[in-house]
Amino acid sequence: YDLMETATAYFEQQLYAPAHKKNLSYLQERGLSKETIKSFRLGFAPANGDELKNLLIKKGYSIDDILEAGLYRKSERTKGEIYPFFRERIIFPVTDIQGRIIAFGGRILPHSYGGPADKSAPKYINSPETAIFHKGRNLYGLSRARKPMGDGEPVIVVEGYMDVIALAQAGFLAAVAPLGTALTETQIEELWKAMPEESRNPVLCFDGDTAGQRAASRALERALPILKPDHTVRFAFLPEKHDPDSLIKDEGRGAMDRVIQNSIGVLDMLWAEETKGR
Repeated sequence: YDLMETATAYFEQQLYAPAHKKNLSYLQERGLSKETIKSFRLGFAPANGDELKNLLIKKGYSIDDILEAGLYRKSERTKGEIYPFFRERIIFPVTDIQGRIIAFGGRILPHSYGGPADKSAPKYINSPETAIFHKGRNLYGLSRARKPMGDGEPVIVVEGYMDVIALAQAGFLAAVAPLGTALTETQIEELWKAMPEESRNPVLCFDGDTAGQRAASRALERALPILKPDHTVRFAFLPEKHDPDSLIKDEGRGAMDRVIQNSIGVLDMLWAEETKGR
């Protein structure tokens, strides 16, 4: 945990370094305020990973510790060499429910901001599984969402990091997201555990396109076997060609409120699935 905290502080520092001004302006042009960027502790991983490695070694961590944390990998080409897992990416620290940093997500920069022209690299990558990070168990934003959940805020499960951040900035403080995979049964159960007893009904929010419909169908399959009294989920669909970030930007907070208000329960969702095309 201490090693991950040190790495987070390093990535944050890099985002504000004069040499990486472009990356900070990219986030601001995506509509994020300085307060939001600081609050979510966003950072930047430079191309050269030696600085972070040397910093961690200086702080007393071994190469094995650095590899075990998922920050570096062994080079297959040069024996004994290690290379950084995150390079030239915006960094999103991921916390556990206690708020300790356990992993990172990294987003590639668009070409116009110095990102690669080659489109083959994945837009997002996540830390590999480690002793403290399990992709199918943790949810991005859950530690921050716990208090608002307790205060009765609507719990919204969205697709990615930027969606959670855009919703939080617009005042939806109980938004969370799975970590680069489809929502799992364990994640739904973790969410129920964190919610107040009388309102265990998170809204699973999907894109309005075919891929969004497919993802909702998979989430329904996952949720059905684990439903129990007072533990359920709801389904909401965004207007086509919108994610939460773009919807709020274009039409304001009210449009997102309407999406949540129009959410449907499990039975309606199941009926819609079974009668599709009939």
